[in-house]
Amino acid sequence: MSTGEATQTEPTSVGAMGAKLMAFTEIPVIDIAALRGDDAEAKAATVAEIGRACETVGFFYIRNHGVPQALIDRTYELSRQFHYSPRELRERVHIRNSPGTRGWAPISDEDDDGDPELYRLVEPSPDNDYLTKPRLHAAFDLAIEIDEDDPDFKAGNLMLVPNQWPDWIPGFREEVMAYYDAVREVGDLLFQAFAERLGLDPDFFRERTRKTPSQLRLLHYPENDRPMDNDHLGIGAHSDFECFTILHTGGPGLQVMNAADEWVEAPPIEGAYIVNVGDLLEGWTNGRFKATQHRVVNTGKERFSMPLFFAVDYDVVVEPLPQFVTADNPSRYTRIVAGDHLAGFSVHGAKHLRKKIVRGELKIDFPIHRENPFKRKAVNEYQADAAAKEPAR
Repeated sequence: MSTGEATQTEPTSVGAMGAKLMAFTEIPVIDIAALRGDDAEAKAATVAEIGRACETVGFFYIRNHGVPQALIDRTYELSRQFHYSPRELRERVHIRNSPGTRGWAPISDEDDDGDPELYRLVEPSPDNDYLTKPRLHAAFDLAIEIDEDDPDFKAGNLMLVPNQWPDWIPGFREEVMAYYDAVREVGDLLFQAFAERLGLDPDFFRERTRKTPSQLRLLHYPENDRPMDNDHLGIGAHSDFECFTILHTGGPGLQVMNAADEWVEAPPIEGAYIVNVGDLLEGWTNGRFKATQHRVVNTGKERFSMPLFFAVDYDVVVEPLPQFVTADNPSRYTRIVAGDHLAGFSVHGAKHLRKKIVRGELKIDFPIHRENPFKRKAVNEYQADAAAKEPAR
């Protein structure tokens, strides 16, 4: 049951960088306990609520998700231990030591490798040259465990590579993977709900998620004195490259673009996760589900969060399914390979991989896009320039 309907009423006020402050009753907060139960009527009602949220508001909160609060708290504590570790320890698992994109990605102030070259693979978008903007978040990135003798890794798949682990923190690997597995179980429930809402075969997603590069990011936004504006975002506006994301956040800052293409603040709700649709579900449904653009504004205050991005298997082909293509809604998306779409943007964001490509040390067979074809722009995209000059709060 939902504790609030997704209505299109006026915002209560204006928030950071012109975003709407919506009342909690206007953002769907969905109790998903029924997805685990045997009550068919309650399950159908929950699936309908999830579907309406994906088709209208574009994002929603979930309660009674089944992940123990103690496990969430412990994972935050492990994230803090990692990000508070001495830099020389974190350097041991720097992402540049990964054959892909696993490990520590520092804030830009801590990421001086002595090489000023950016090793661009494509010309930057004039609206967002994020390679030159300060990176105000650090991350520890991990995914499913991949062995050194894994055939996909040995074949050069950049999305299926071994994790790096901070072995100086006792229990980190085992406990973080326990959290990863718990949230993946929630994701499996949502995949089933999406399949039911869309009239797909119950096994549609299960058959396409046998070995996924679904990534968990342990994010840290350190305190800073930079301004709150479009040049100093915690994370710039983007949609997620996978099917959907389940996010737990420890503080305000997240803003999500709703189905009306307006920025809306999405504050944390105790006991709830935030879910947003990603590119692949938008492509498969020919826009019925909309990939939710989101960003993190710079509040200047320290913040931690933990998103888990739910991918499908690398070689899965994504294009509008026939049942979502009509004369009134013709196919709007080209055919993509799920892993290539993810890899293109992941590689473009990783300097050590760009450097290898430019130097001819790494060959890739997937495209690098200048801009995500799923990108949308908010209608309230910073209409008041004066607001951009507000000091960080």
